[in-house]
Amino acid sequence: MEKPSEFNFGDQSVADAYDAVLVPILFDPWAAQLVDDFKQWQGQCVLDLATGTGVLAQRLAKHVGPTGKVIGADINGEMLTLARQRCAGANPPVEFIESPAEPLNLPGESVDVVVCQQGYQFFPDKPAAAREMFRVMRKHGTVIVSTWRPVEECEFFGSICDALHTVGEDELSDMMRIPFDSMPESELSLHFEAAGFDDVRVRQHQLALTVSEGVSHAVNVAYSTPIGPKLRALTENKQAQFRKAFKEQLDELSSDGQTMGRMVSNVLSAEKPS
Repeated sequence: MEKPSEFNFGDQSVADAYDAVLVPILFDPWAAQLVDDFKQWQGQCVLDLATGTGVLAQRLAKHVGPTGKVIGADINGEMLTLARQRCAGANPPVEFIESPAEPLNLPGESVDVVVCQQGYQFFPDKPAAAREMFRVMRKHGTVIVSTWRPVEECEFFGSICDALHTVGEDELSDMMRIPFDSMPESELSLHFEAAGFDDVRVRQHQLALTVSEGVSHAVNVAYSTPIGPKLRALTENKQAQFRKAFKEQLDELSSDGQTMGRMVSNVLSAEKPS
């Protein structure tokens, strides 16, 4: 998954924690929702852009059928290593390429669908990335891009930000906001309209975030985000303050000790004209 330099997925420990902790409770449920919402996969060549550890690519491979194809692209070699392991038994096989979002290492008009789940907000040049999606897509193709809405609406991560602010770690709090606050809905639409897409639509989707092992485990989830290494670098006293403040936030957020509020995403869909 691509990122600005201050939000780093490249550390192997981050990639491992992302795959082991964040994928099951967050990215896999959202991948399932995306695949279910957009049902026209059979026989399509689908590019999963910013594939991360391949959770969406794995699901797509089950839906494109024997005449379809799934390509997973990511700039991050550590993530791709885990993606290849996850999709090793996929049928049809998933092809993975190490590539930035722009320029994409694919020929023009070579795919039918481009999907990008929670990666677009990290691209350094987002309008250029939208143009690249347009370039590699065949006529009448479809693009589907999901980006988180503001962190206040993604309540679990908003609680992380609030707890960090409470203990005086505003820089870390601001870093945690990057995936949520860096892609306004209005700009998202404009990028794809300017790239040449037609019928650009943005809808809001929401899902509950469930941490079945409860509040104590939810605190560990915060350490599995890309800010985890910086959290662990804090003094023991500051970490204890953060954990206390975060648990207090979660106690207010969760009525059952497992459902940690809602996550809300903008989901853009558009078509390439003939």
